[in-house]
Amino acid sequence: MAGLGIGPDDFALFEIDDPEERAEAVERVLHPKLQLIGAHLASGLSRVAGADLFAHLGKTVRRRGAPPEEAFVAFCRSDKGYRTDPYLALLVTRGLLHARVVVKTGADRSGAMREALTREAGNLARKGKPFRQLRPFMGWDYEELPELAPAHSAAFWQELADELAPAAQNGGIDVGVVWPVEEARSLSVGDVLGAFRDLAPLYKLLAHAA
Repeated sequence: MAGLGIGPDDFALFEIDDPEERAEAVERVLHPKLQLIGAHLASGLSRVAGADLFAHLGKTVRRRGAPPEEAFVAFCRSDKGYRTDPYLALLVTRGLLHARVVVKTGADRSGAMREALTREAGNLARKGKPFRQLRPFMGWDYEELPELAPAHSAAFWQELADELAPAAQNGGIDVGVVWPVEEARSLSVGDVLGAFRDLAPLYKLLAHAA
């Protein structure tokens, strides 16, 4: 698999107006492709993460009158599911492909991930280049892209740690990088693994603390 196999027609599924029609098209067309990509990426991402990762297809969120805005495959250390672990995710949205690191507030029951992120804020800020295209997606409305994160600042990472507090409004951490459809159509598996390699310091920190 030199390329990912996701093209303009797949991104265009998120232009379908009817909620049920869009959900059906995403499940019928895009989910099988994401399952195949997940199986192919799992071994490479396991090497990047330094631990065995399992691929899990994200379930389509169906809300009355609201079409799904994303489809994704998640990678985490659990073979049972991704919701209670930090995970890497490859997402497709309208016109964008994403590589993201996600952890839900409920996954940090002991507060260890929050503490680790606070402790390592300075070291993450000094990473420089790997995080220069990082964007925060907490609370994203699927419209305008969030601004680039000030990842060179320890304060940013400390604020990110606060997103894991029980009282936080956004439900956890969700950060990553994106490619517009024009770039995504020519991406190779190596390109995607490279993006996740840049994100690996954050994922490893969270996963080791979990």
